[in-house]
Amino acid sequence: MRQAIVQRTCNAARTALSCALLAVCAAPVSARPLDDVLESKVLKVVVYEDNAPFSWSEDGAAKGIDVDLGKALAREIGVEAEFIVRVQGEEVDDDLRANVWKGPLTGGGVGDVMLHVPTDRELAMRNKEAVIGNPYFQETIALAIQPKRVPKDLTFDVFKTEKVGVKLGTVSDYFLMTFDNGALINNVAHHLKGAKGVQEFLAGETAALMGVRSEIEGHFHDAGAKAEFIMPPMEGIFRTQWVVGTAVDEKSRDLGYAIGAAITKLKDAGELTKIFAKYGVTYLPPPGS
Repeated sequence: MRQAIVQRTCNAARTALSCALLAVCAAPVSARPLDDVLESKVLKVVVYEDNAPFSWSEDGAAKGIDVDLGKALAREIGVEAEFIVRVQGEEVDDDLRANVWKGPLTGGGVGDVMLHVPTDRELAMRNKEAVIGNPYFQETIALAIQPKRVPKDLTFDVFKTEKVGVKLGTVSDYFLMTFDNGALINNVAHHLKGAKGVQEFLAGETAALMGVRSEIEGHFHDAGAKAEFIMPPMEGIFRTQWVVGTAVDEKSRDLGYAIGAAITKLKDAGELTKIFAKYGVTYLPPPGS
Protein backbone atom coordinates (compact mmCIF):
# COMPACT_ATOMS: atom_id res chain seq x y z
CA MET A 1 0.00 0.00 0.00
CA ARG A 2 2.72 2.44 1.02
CA GLN A 3 4.64 1.67 -2.19
CA ALA A 4 1.50 2.31 -4.28
CA ILE A 5 0.96 5.68 -2.58
CA VAL A 6 4.59 6.67 -3.20
CA GLN A 7 4.28 5.58 -6.85
CA ARG A 8 1.10 7.64 -7.34
CA THR A 9 2.76 10.63 -5.70
CA CYS A 10 5.77 10.35 -8.01
CA ASN A 11 3.52 9.98 -11.05
CA ALA A 12 1.56 13.07 -10.02
CA ALA A 13 4.77 15.03 -9.54
CA ARG A 14 6.04 14.01 -12.98
CA THR A 15 2.70 14.96 -14.55
CA ALA A 16 2.74 18.36 -12.84
CA LEU A 17 6.31 18.98 -14.01
CA SER A 18 5.42 17.94 -17.57
CA CYS A 19 2.44 20.28 -17.56
CA ALA A 20 4.58 23.13 -16.27
CA LEU A 21 7.18 22.58 -18.98
CA LEU A 22 4.46 22.35 -21.61
CA ALA A 23 2.96 25.62 -20.38
CA VAL A 24 6.34 27.32 -20.63
CA CYS A 25 6.91 26.01 -24.17
CA ALA A 26 3.40 26.96 -25.25
CA ALA A 27 3.46 30.42 -23.67
CA PRO A 28 3.37 33.23 -26.24
CA VAL A 29 6.60 35.11 -26.83
CA SER A 30 6.33 38.53 -25.25
CA ALA A 31 6.53 41.56 -27.50
CA ARG A 32 9.28 44.10 -26.91
CA PRO A 33 8.11 47.70 -26.78
CA LEU A 34 10.49 50.57 -27.46
CA ASP A 35 11.73 50.91 -23.87
CA ASP A 36 12.78 47.25 -23.77
CA VAL A 37 14.61 47.59 -27.09
CA LEU A 38 16.44 50.68 -25.84
CA GLU A 39 17.33 49.00 -22.58
CA SER A 40 18.74 45.94 -24.36
CA LYS A 41 20.58 48.17 -26.87
CA VAL A 42 19.61 45.70 -29.63
CA LEU A 43 16.93 45.82 -32.33
CA LYS A 44 16.08 42.32 -33.58
CA VAL A 45 15.31 42.60 -37.29
CA VAL A 46 13.70 39.75 -39.24
CA VAL A 47 14.61 39.51 -42.94
CA TYR A 48 13.97 36.84 -45.54
CA GLU A 49 16.47 34.28 -46.74
CA ASP A 50 16.94 33.96 -50.51
CA ASN A 51 15.29 37.31 -51.25
CA ALA A 52 18.07 39.09 -53.15
CA PRO A 53 18.68 41.95 -53.58
CA PHE A 54 16.85 42.68 -50.33
CA SER A 55 18.23 39.97 -48.08
CA TRP A 56 20.22 36.76 -48.13
CA SER A 57 22.95 34.99 -46.15
CA GLU A 58 26.56 34.86 -47.28
CA ASP A 59 29.34 33.24 -45.24
CA GLY A 60 27.10 33.29 -42.21
CA ALA A 61 26.30 37.01 -42.49
CA ALA A 62 23.06 38.68 -43.54
CA LYS A 63 23.38 40.99 -46.55
CA GLY A 64 21.19 43.09 -48.82
CA ILE A 65 19.05 46.21 -48.99
CA ASP A 66 16.84 45.26 -46.04
CA VAL A 67 19.91 44.43 -43.97
CA ASP A 68 21.43 47.85 -44.63
CA LEU A 69 18.06 49.43 -43.90
CA GLY A 70 17.80 47.49 -40.64
CA LYS A 71 21.21 48.76 -39.57
CA ALA A 72 20.21 52.32 -40.42
CA LEU A 73 16.95 52.02 -38.46
CA ALA A 74 18.76 50.66 -35.43
CA ARG A 75 21.28 53.49 -35.64
CA GLU A 76 18.51 56.10 -35.74
CA ILE A 77 16.82 54.54 -32.72
CA GLY A 78 20.16 54.44 -30.89
CA VAL A 79 20.83 50.70 -30.70
CA GLU A 80 22.63 47.95 -32.64
CA ALA A 81 20.91 45.71 -35.20
CA GLU A 82 20.74 41.95 -34.77
CA PHE A 83 19.37 39.96 -37.71
CA ILE A 84 17.12 36.92 -37.78
CA VAL A 85 17.15 35.39 -41.28
CA ARG A 86 14.12 33.23 -41.96
CA VAL A 87 12.83 31.22 -44.93
CA GLN A 88 9.57 32.45 -46.43
CA GLY A 89 6.46 30.53 -45.45
CA GLU A 90 3.67 29.50 -47.78
CA GLU A 91 1.73 32.64 -46.86
CA VAL A 92 2.71 36.04 -45.47
CA ASP A 93 0.24 35.33 -42.65
CA ASP A 94 2.46 32.39 -41.63
CA ASP A 95 5.51 34.65 -41.63
CA LEU A 96 3.82 37.24 -39.44
CA ARG A 97 2.82 34.60 -36.91
CA ALA A 98 6.27 33.01 -36.84
CA ASN A 99 8.37 36.18 -36.91
CA VAL A 100 6.35 38.91 -35.23
CA TRP A 101 3.97 37.73 -32.53
CA LYS A 102 4.11 33.99 -31.79
CA GLY A 103 7.33 32.35 -32.99
CA PRO A 104 8.08 29.40 -35.29
CA LEU A 105 6.30 26.10 -34.66
CA THR A 106 9.70 24.43 -34.51
CA GLY A 107 10.92 26.80 -31.81
CA GLY A 108 12.78 30.08 -31.82
CA GLY A 109 11.95 33.64 -30.93
CA VAL A 110 10.31 36.48 -32.75
CA GLY A 111 11.94 39.68 -33.92
CA ASP A 112 11.21 43.23 -32.86
CA VAL A 113 10.45 44.23 -36.44
CA MET A 114 10.00 42.35 -39.70
CA LEU A 115 10.94 44.00 -43.01
CA HIS A 116 9.60 43.59 -46.54
CA VAL A 117 5.99 43.04 -45.49
CA PRO A 118 3.32 43.96 -48.06
CA THR A 119 1.31 46.89 -46.72
CA ASP A 120 -1.92 45.29 -47.84
CA ARG A 121 -5.17 46.26 -46.11
CA GLU A 122 -6.69 42.77 -46.29
CA LEU A 123 -3.49 41.22 -44.94
CA ALA A 124 -3.51 43.68 -42.05
CA MET A 125 -7.17 43.01 -41.29
CA ARG A 126 -6.51 39.25 -41.13
CA ASN A 127 -3.56 39.65 -38.76
CA LYS A 128 -4.71 41.75 -35.82
CA GLU A 129 -1.79 40.57 -33.67
CA ALA A 130 0.64 42.46 -35.92
CA VAL A 131 0.77 46.11 -36.92
CA ILE A 132 1.69 46.50 -40.59
CA GLY A 133 2.76 49.90 -41.85
CA ASN A 134 5.74 52.20 -42.38
CA PRO A 135 5.83 51.80 -46.19
CA TYR A 136 9.32 52.29 -47.59
CA PHE A 137 9.42 50.92 -51.17
CA GLN A 138 7.15 50.25 -54.14
CA GLU A 139 7.72 46.98 -55.95
CA THR A 140 6.68 46.75 -59.61
CA ILE A 141 6.41 44.21 -62.38
CA ALA A 142 8.25 45.57 -65.41
CA LEU A 143 10.15 44.67 -68.54
CA ALA A 144 13.83 45.22 -69.22
CA ILE A 145 14.07 45.82 -72.96
CA GLN A 146 16.53 45.97 -75.84
CA PRO A 147 15.39 49.32 -77.38
CA LYS A 148 16.93 48.45 -80.74
CA ARG A 149 14.73 45.36 -81.01
CA VAL A 150 11.42 46.35 -79.40
CA PRO A 151 9.75 49.80 -79.09
CA LYS A 152 9.37 51.52 -75.72
CA ASP A 153 5.62 51.81 -76.32
CA LEU A 154 5.32 48.12 -77.15
CA THR A 155 2.30 45.91 -76.75
CA PHE A 156 2.84 42.26 -75.89
CA ASP A 157 1.99 41.28 -79.45
CA VAL A 158 5.61 42.14 -80.30
CA PHE A 159 6.62 38.89 -78.59
CA LYS A 160 4.88 36.90 -81.30
CA THR A 161 8.12 37.46 -83.22
CA GLU A 162 10.64 38.44 -80.52
CA LYS A 163 11.68 36.36 -77.51
CA VAL A 164 10.96 37.43 -73.93
CA GLY A 165 12.60 35.91 -70.86
CA VAL A 166 10.75 35.16 -67.61
CA LYS A 167 11.32 33.18 -64.43
CA LEU A 168 9.41 29.92 -64.41
CA GLY A 169 6.32 29.69 -62.20
CA THR A 170 5.88 33.41 -61.55
CA VAL A 171 2.90 35.71 -62.11
CA SER A 172 4.74 37.16 -65.10
CA ASP A 173 5.21 33.66 -66.52
CA TYR A 174 1.51 32.88 -66.23
CA PHE A 175 0.63 36.19 -67.90
CA LEU A 176 2.95 35.60 -70.86
CA MET A 177 1.95 31.97 -71.34
CA THR A 178 -1.78 32.77 -71.39
CA PHE A 179 -1.62 36.04 -73.34
CA ASP A 180 -3.95 35.99 -76.35
CA ASN A 181 -4.80 32.33 -75.75
CA GLY A 182 -1.17 31.21 -75.75
CA ALA A 183 -0.02 33.18 -78.79
CA LEU A 184 3.42 33.87 -77.23
CA ILE A 185 4.25 30.36 -76.00
CA ASN A 186 6.90 29.67 -78.63
CA ASN A 187 8.75 32.89 -77.82
CA VAL A 188 8.77 32.69 -74.00
CA ALA A 189 12.23 31.72 -72.74
CA HIS A 190 12.02 30.28 -69.22
CA HIS A 191 14.76 30.31 -66.60
CA LEU A 192 14.89 29.05 -63.02
CA LYS A 193 17.42 31.58 -61.73
CA GLY A 194 17.22 35.31 -62.32
CA ALA A 195 20.93 35.51 -63.09
CA LYS A 196 20.42 33.10 -65.98
CA GLY A 197 17.68 35.30 -67.44
CA VAL A 198 19.95 38.35 -67.32
CA GLN A 199 22.77 36.36 -68.92
CA GLU A 200 20.52 35.35 -71.82
CA PHE A 201 19.29 38.93 -72.21
CA LEU A 202 22.82 40.35 -72.30
CA ALA A 203 23.81 37.70 -74.84
CA GLY A 204 20.99 38.86 -77.11
CA GLU A 205 19.03 35.64 -76.81
CA THR A 206 15.97 37.58 -75.63
CA ALA A 207 14.70 41.04 -76.54
CA ALA A 208 13.11 41.62 -73.16
CA LEU A 209 13.03 40.26 -69.63
CA MET A 210 9.87 40.38 -67.52
CA GLY A 211 9.50 40.13 -63.76
CA VAL A 212 9.83 42.06 -60.50
CA ARG A 213 11.95 45.07 -61.37
CA SER A 214 14.02 45.21 -58.19
CA GLU A 215 15.00 41.55 -58.53
CA ILE A 216 15.98 41.95 -62.18
CA GLU A 217 17.93 45.15 -61.46
CA GLY A 218 19.82 43.36 -58.71
CA HIS A 219 20.91 40.64 -61.13
CA PHE A 220 21.97 43.23 -63.70
CA HIS A 221 24.04 44.91 -61.00
CA ASP A 222 25.74 41.62 -60.16
CA ALA A 223 26.54 41.21 -63.85
CA GLY A 224 27.99 44.74 -64.04
CA ALA A 225 25.28 45.88 -66.44
CA LYS A 226 22.13 48.00 -66.63
CA ALA A 227 18.95 47.95 -68.68
CA GLU A 228 16.09 50.19 -69.66
CA PHE A 229 12.74 49.37 -68.05
CA ILE A 230 9.17 49.97 -69.17
CA MET A 231 5.75 49.19 -67.70
CA PRO A 232 3.30 48.58 -70.54
CA PRO A 233 -0.35 47.79 -69.74
CA MET A 234 -0.59 44.25 -68.36
CA GLU A 235 -4.29 43.48 -68.36
CA GLY A 236 -4.87 40.22 -66.58
CA ILE A 237 -2.31 40.73 -63.80
CA PHE A 238 -4.24 41.54 -60.65
CA ARG A 239 -1.45 43.59 -59.08
CA THR A 240 1.51 45.01 -61.01
CA GLN A 241 2.60 47.30 -58.15
CA TRP A 242 2.64 46.83 -54.39
CA VAL A 243 4.25 48.55 -51.42
CA VAL A 244 6.39 46.91 -48.77
CA GLY A 245 6.85 48.11 -45.22
CA THR A 246 7.34 46.75 -41.70
CA ALA A 247 5.45 44.72 -39.12
CA VAL A 248 5.69 44.81 -35.33
CA ASP A 249 3.72 43.10 -32.59
CA GLU A 250 0.53 45.00 -31.78
CA LYS A 251 1.86 45.41 -28.23
CA SER A 252 4.90 47.23 -29.65
CA ARG A 253 3.17 50.11 -31.40
CA ASP A 254 5.54 52.67 -29.88
CA LEU A 255 8.45 50.83 -31.50
CA GLY A 256 6.57 50.94 -34.80
CA TYR A 257 6.16 54.71 -34.48
CA ALA A 258 9.89 55.13 -33.81
CA ILE A 259 10.73 53.00 -36.84
CA GLY A 260 8.33 55.02 -38.98
CA ALA A 261 9.98 58.26 -37.92
CA ALA A 262 13.40 56.78 -38.72
CA ILE A 263 12.26 55.68 -42.20
CA THR A 264 10.95 59.17 -42.94
CA LYS A 265 14.25 60.70 -41.84
CA LEU A 266 16.27 58.27 -43.97
CA LYS A 267 14.08 58.94 -47.01
CA ASP A 268 14.21 62.73 -46.64
CA ALA A 269 17.99 62.64 -46.23
CA GLY A 270 18.38 60.59 -49.42
CA GLU A 271 19.85 57.65 -47.52
CA LEU A 272 17.23 55.20 -48.76
CA THR A 273 18.10 56.09 -52.34
CA LYS A 274 21.78 55.44 -51.60
CA ILE A 275 21.08 52.09 -49.93
CA PHE A 276 19.09 50.88 -52.93
CA ALA A 277 21.65 52.23 -55.42
CA LYS A 278 24.38 50.22 -53.69
CA TYR A 279 22.65 47.09 -55.00
CA GLY A 280 21.79 48.55 -58.41
CA VAL A 281 18.10 49.03 -57.60
CA THR A 282 16.17 52.17 -58.49
CA TYR A 283 14.52 53.54 -55.36
CA LEU A 284 10.79 53.89 -55.95
CA PRO A 285 9.12 55.65 -53.01
CA PRO A 286 5.60 54.58 -52.03
CA PRO A 287 2.82 56.72 -53.54
CA GLY A 288 2.11 59.80 -51.49
CA SER A 289 5.31 59.64 -49.47
